[in-house]
Amino acid sequence: MGSGAMTVYRGCTPVVDAQYEADGEQTPVAEIIDAVATAADVEPVELPPLYEFIDADSLNNLFQHKGAADSETILGFRIDHWNVFVRGDGRIRVCDGTQPTDPQPVFGSPAP
Repeated sequence: MGSGAMTVYRGCTPVVDAQYEADGEQTPVAEIIDAVATAADVEPVELPPLYEFIDADSLNNLFQHKGAADSETILGFRIDHWNVFVRGDGRIRVCDGTQPTDPQPVFGSPAP
C-alpha cells in the first residue's frame, strides 16, 4: 500500500471471499448476491431484495467502468446482519456482523 493510502477496518468475522470480473459474465451485484447467499447458506432467491439495502444499478456502474479496477475503491454496506465489502479490483468479502472481532483491515486476512 502506498503512502497516504486509506485502510478500511472491519470488526466482524469474515465468512466468504468472492471475486467479480469487471468484464465478466456476471455483474458485481450478481456476484455479491451469490456471496451473501453462500454465507447465509440459502439460495439467492431466498435473500431479501437488494434494493432494500443499496441501489444495484449504481453499484454496478461504480465497479464496472474502466477506472474502477483498483484496490483503493472500497464500498461497504449491510444486507441484514451481513457486512459486505467490495473493492475496485474485484474482491468481495462478506462478514458476519453478529460475530464481532477486534478491528482488522477488511481485506487483510482470508476468510475461513
